[in-house]
Amino acid sequence: MYYYGTRTSDFMMDHLRTFYEITGDGAWNSVLEKSYELADLMQTRYSPATGLLPDFIQEINTAPRPARPGFLEGPFDGQYGYNACRTPWRIATDYLLNGEPRALEAMERINAWFRAKAGGDPGRIFDGYTLSGVKTADYDYNALAFVAPLGVGAMVDEIHQTWLNNIWDLVVNRPLEDEDYYGNTLKMLSMIAMSGNWWNP
Repeated sequence: MYYYGTRTSDFMMDHLRTFYEITGDGAWNSVLEKSYELADLMQTRYSPATGLLPDFIQEINTAPRPARPGFLEGPFDGQYGYNACRTPWRIATDYLLNGEPRALEAMERINAWFRAKAGGDPGRIFDGYTLSGVKTADYDYNALAFVAPLGVGAMVDEIHQTWLNNIWDLVVNRPLEDEDYYGNTLKMLSMIAMSGNWWNP
């Protein structure tokens, strides 16, 4: 049931590139290429207005599409939720470290939508959206798991500097006790990148 399913937050582009460089195993390059192919397909076909990626993709061997509700974790498996919220960080680091143009293109789709949706205020980002950009019902929390990775995504172009500054300020000033382990972990990882300390794995 899950063999041909995948999770977009596992598209660790910079890691995959490094795995190939260290091992010389071309399979890592194949995974890298497939990851970008799937990300582009999702953005082009299923979220052209937002660039958002789903938590899970199913049937990647035949007809890749956002996962159906209840595919693995719950009713929002095919939406931009608590898994896919990591994708801006995952994708952007490949551009920041390696200058990958596909990462830039993917991130600019996401950047444009979130900046417009939030009106430049990261405090207006909520913890879940459909791929068309509708806020997930009853998900009203301004979770750092969703905000902090967008700061890494904003680093791909200096035109996002004000947006990046606003995200940084919100992330830095959110007390640890206001978030769970997941939000605080993504806060830390994103701050490492935003402060210029993300190393090539």
